[in-house]
Amino acid sequence: MSTKQLMAEIERGIKALQKAHALCLKSEAVAPKTKAIAAKTAKGTKGPAKKAARGRMSDEGRARIAAAQQKRWAKVRRAKKKAAKQL
Repeated sequence: MSTKQLMAEIERGIKALQKAHALCLKSEAVAPKTKAIAAKTAKGTKGPAKKAARGRMSDEGRARIAAAQQKRWAKVRRAKKKAAKQL
């Protein structure tokens, strides 16, 4: 490959990079949220990664949810019986 061909190839690469750069700038102007998200993720990667703690449900909380669900299903069954009686 001659020097002229090499220089032409480099020039094409530079133009392609400039075009990509312009497109990136244009997309940042349209969607500024992505820039903020990128900044947040960049900040998050600086320190050591911490493993997220898994939430545990207490027995009392589980019992409250179960009671509420039973109450909801009882309401559905009552409505179903009432509709069957009306027919």
